[in-house]
Amino acid sequence: MAHILVYLQRTPGGLHPASALALCRARDIASDRGATLTALCPGDAGTLDRGLAQAAGRFGADILVFGGPRGLRILLDQLNPVHVLVPWTREGMAAAESLPSGPAVPRWLTTPRPTWSGADAITAVVAGTLPWHVFGESLEAEYQADVDEVSLPTWTSEAAPSDDPAVPTFSIGGRGPARFLAPQAPDRDTKSLLTRMAIEATPVEGPLPDTGTILWLSADPIPAALAERPVTTRLLVLPGSDAGLDPSWCSAEWVLSGPPASVLEDILASPWALGG
Repeated sequence: MAHILVYLQRTPGGLHPASALALCRARDIASDRGATLTALCPGDAGTLDRGLAQAAGRFGADILVFGGPRGLRILLDQLNPVHVLVPWTREGMAAAESLPSGPAVPRWLTTPRPTWSGADAITAVVAGTLPWHVFGESLEAEYQADVDEVSLPTWTSEAAPSDDPAVPTFSIGGRGPARFLAPQAPDRDTKSLLTRMAIEATPVEGPLPDTGTILWLSADPIPAALAERPVTTRLLVLPGSDAGLDPSWCSAEWVLSGPPASVLEDILASPWALGG
């Protein structure tokens, strides 16, 4: 049987959006070709793993593995997958660097049916639309023997107490207020929706919030200060309709294509809150 392998990246808000979209895209390919979809997340994060298991099942994985330091390479050798999908992030690209079938090809996934049909040997996904699969599944994960050898970021031990049943699974924005930055004033429709969603402006040169969500309303490269924001602050880039893939986007959770007003309408209509 053919296999497809997807790398899952943790964030304080649950599954990284690019991993969620990678699962949705892989699910479509796997269903069309009769393939098995295996998801791999590195390390054992205790309580937080419960949220990843829910997200992996929700977006289409058949199997979930929490792996050790070489987990992705081990599964590559075992399964010989036809496609590997990773998020186009620093973590995702670092995971793909060790794979012999690379390099990873960055793809901006702006629709469930992209013009680049199928997938590459290794596809690095940019999250340019909202997930289109929501299954009622929660997977029972497998753990590789050396899973405890993975060094996890410090926030994983602080994010959810072991007795807290409400672990993060997936969200559009970070927990807390949403703000926007824009080198130029937004158009009238966008401004109206920002007001409706209680998203206030924050100065481009001012201090950045350490929680919540920031919307960067521009096709310009992400400013360095914004790229290096706290991990608890989620970044949504709304570059408009005609932007090309920008290298700085690897530091964003989302790069949502289309007119900003339409993007905000889609967020309002989605089952996921922008903040909380």
